[in-house]
Amino acid sequence: MAYKNFSRRDWLRAAAGVAGSLAVGGVWAQSAKYAQRPVRLIVPFAAGGAIDAMARPIAEALGRELGQPVIVENKAGAAGNIGAAMVAKSPADGYTLLVGTSATHGANPSLFAKPGYDAIADFEALGLWGSVPNILVVNAAHGPKSLEELIAAARRDPGALSYGSAGTGTSLHLAGVLFEKAAKVQLMHVPYKGGAPASADLLGNNITMMFDTVSVALPNLRAGKLRAFAVAAPQRHFALPNVPTFAELGMPTVDAATWAGVFAPRGTPAPIVQELNAALARVMTEKPVQDALRANGVQQMPWQGERMRAFVVGEINRWRQVVRDAKISLE
Repeated sequence: MAYKNFSRRDWLRAAAGVAGSLAVGGVWAQSAKYAQRPVRLIVPFAAGGAIDAMARPIAEALGRELGQPVIVENKAGAAGNIGAAMVAKSPADGYTLLVGTSATHGANPSLFAKPGYDAIADFEALGLWGSVPNILVVNAAHGPKSLEELIAAARRDPGALSYGSAGTGTSLHLAGVLFEKAAKVQLMHVPYKGGAPASADLLGNNITMMFDTVSVALPNLRAGKLRAFAVAAPQRHFALPNVPTFAELGMPTVDAATWAGVFAPRGTPAPIVQELNAALARVMTEKPVQDALRANGVQQMPWQGERMRAFVVGEINRWRQVVRDAKISLE
């Protein structure tokens, strides 16, 4: 997954490109704003989580752009499938949108035989927000002192070292699967019901390691309670400039992150899609939005339209192979 930290100039360029395409097509001049009532933004995960935290400042700013409230509704369940399926079956009128993620539009189509929606055929891709990479961390007081030490110990005693995750099939679990293959080690996966209990057990020295999102791990890293070995992303993270990437350490395939963006039901009229594209591009140039995303560890990706769709297709294909090779299923 290739991305970088985007500046306000990058976002303005993206917004200008969308506005230009609207002007050429005559849509901007000929059609009034579609939003005549509140718009629902479905977050397919529980309130208070990382995706929800990303969604709320964007929803507030998007509401100002559209001239109508954009109301965040949490529809959690089945690793995001319940909310995604609900939006896929909603009227294609621009009034029900989805926060699609690396789960709903990445791994889930391979993890579930019947997720209840087609991640490509049932949606229009409107705009990516960005990505929060995973990072390999250990207990600073009791864990291995280096990645080399960890790998050596894992090779000496296959299956003895454990790693926690937020649950089977989550990006934290799949990052561990990628690491096992790249490092040629065998680990014991310990799935939890969420990342918080996994983190608690790591701090309690009940598991050896875990992949966690940078935003969640950062406070404990700064407090000296955790030690970071590598970021599962092509580039270093802006909040941890001294932590190398797995790519730098010779394991470029260890690339796993939580990303999010906005989708509409397939069949949403082109003028509405274009207006939402333009509004999202402008929203992403706003400093309060950029600051909120940065505070949540988000590395921004101003991708829309075909580029976003190609990214999603690539993610689905990539995780399909990983899930197949590891024989992971949630049904």
